[in-house]
Amino acid sequence: MPAQRLNVADLAWATELLEAALADYPLWAYLRAVAPGLSVAWLLRGLLRFGLRYGAVYASPERTALALWLPGRVRATLGRLLRAGLLPGAAWRLGIAGYQRLQTWLMATGWLHQHSAPLPHQRLLVLAVHPAARGRGVGRRLLLATLAARQATRQPCYTATAEAAQLPFFQRLGFRVVGHCPVDAAAPTLMDWALVRYATT
Repeated sequence: MPAQRLNVADLAWATELLEAALADYPLWAYLRAVAPGLSVAWLLRGLLRFGLRYGAVYASPERTALALWLPGRVRATLGRLLRAGLLPGAAWRLGIAGYQRLQTWLMATGWLHQHSAPLPHQRLLVLAVHPAARGRGVGRRLLLATLAARQATRQPCYTATAEAAQLPFFQRLGFRVVGHCPVDAAAPTLMDWALVRYATT
């Protein structure tokens, strides 16, 4: 498989990769509108810890792409978020308005997941490619390799994105758009799209 499974020892470089790959992700602009100057490294590090603890994180051999998978049954409960280090200090780092926006984002994406994903399923929470490696098929190869591993159970795979430009990429790899929802009335252009890929026979 052209992918390596990561562990806690990989947190430092994997966080740097995510920070570079997701620098323009819509969530950050949404949060920074009320929390200017926000650094998201702590949030990405907590996200990786969550993936390592409750799912699996894979990287391409050259460490330029990363995929974070979770079993579909895993939910972001308070206890799990605390154990992954995502909640301590979040309100302090984001401020009250920023923390409320993060909660709004999580509720919207959680609602979309709940209403769009078949059960049981595997969930691709993150697929990220370093900007310098884009356009070379690195993300496609990593996704296909990890799909093969995750769909060995014959379960469908679910993912979601807030970037409309990513939809054709996923659709070319067999995902279908199955739903979408606005994230916040205060940011009417911010949408989240749900996609599902069924296991091939």
